[in-house]
Amino acid sequence: MEKKDLGHSTKCVHIGGRADKAYGSLVTPIYQTTTFEIPSMADFIDINVNGRKAYQYSSGSNPTQRAAEEKIAALEGGEDCLVFSGGMAAITSTISAYVKKGDEVLAQNDLYSTTNRFFNTLNEKFGVKTRFFDTADVGAAEKLVNENTKMIYIETPTNPAMRLLDIGHAVEIAKKHDLVSILDNTFASPLNQRPLELGVNLVVESSTKYLSGHQHVVSGAVVGSTKRMQEIKGYRSLYGQSLDPFGAFLLITGMQTLALRIERANSNALALAKMLERHPKVQKVNYPGLESHPQHDLAKKQMTGFGGMLSFDVNGGVDGVIKFIDSLEIVKLATSLGGVDTILTTPYTAYSRSLPQERMDVMGITPGLIRVSVGIEDYVDLEQDFTKALGHV
Repeated sequence: MEKKDLGHSTKCVHIGGRADKAYGSLVTPIYQTTTFEIPSMADFIDINVNGRKAYQYSSGSNPTQRAAEEKIAALEGGEDCLVFSGGMAAITSTISAYVKKGDEVLAQNDLYSTTNRFFNTLNEKFGVKTRFFDTADVGAAEKLVNENTKMIYIETPTNPAMRLLDIGHAVEIAKKHDLVSILDNTFASPLNQRPLELGVNLVVESSTKYLSGHQHVVSGAVVGSTKRMQEIKGYRSLYGQSLDPFGAFLLITGMQTLALRIERANSNALALAKMLERHPKVQKVNYPGLESHPQHDLAKKQMTGFGGMLSFDVNGGVDGVIKFIDSLEIVKLATSLGGVDTILTTPYTAYSRSLPQERMDVMGITPGLIRVSVGIEDYVDLEQDFTKALGHV
């Protein structure tokens, strides 16, 4: 049976396994070593002169790390993968591989704030200009293309307003103008959205989130063709961004339950979004699975599931947010997302020192906005917790 023909749950469990031949361990071992013995000078020459593949130094590659990469590549439907020490590590190395001084990048105007800051830094320090376009109007991006444009960088759904970008339209522009297309798939995960199958060149993810799923490892990944992974790999080494063996082990074990976790998170999120939409203390709910979402039809077109992320505006602005969050019992206030536990944050307060008001307006951040990463708890418990807390608003 071809690996590509396996179901998602089977891939999560079986792809990338490294059974220990010496002792028969079913679990992929942690190869906690910095370096590897080369048997002879003949082997050393064959590896370093002739290019034979072999493990030499763990910052370049490691068997545990490689097992994680094979699993992620299979889940995303790509030829190959590289894992990194964090999501931004994956993003910065990937972008660096395809731009140089004088080049330009197209990117949507409501990107994740740290990614946006990286693009601004590229412009200020390295002479790579980014031209931003409205997420809702990808067609406008084509008007910004010129002879210096090399890349289009997108993410969908967006953080935290849950807006969608038309992936197919972005791919058309990229192919027409020979641009490298990169999509951040963190919010959706490979089980809810298949960017490579839609024609995107490279998918980046903060695998800290849904892929690992247990809030126990910081990591990132990029998936694409084997050729492109070779182009990016040198930058991972240059920047010192390789994922350590123990981190790779935690990522592997987390991914084994990805399909089960995503199924429950999707179900819980849709039910919670519908409940919140009906609640008198809630002004607006942002979730692509709701028919009221302005891009619901696009979600059905380009997503295989609507995901576990949502955001909503509560009555009373910041004061309403405080009353609501401080009244919760099960759900916790915490940064990050994509884990087994339901957590939430308030973007307006979180970004109060780092983002100007005009930037918050672009990202859809309001004083009463609450972003929720819906976990795998029993839904009835989540509904009771949210309902009780909203009663204090």
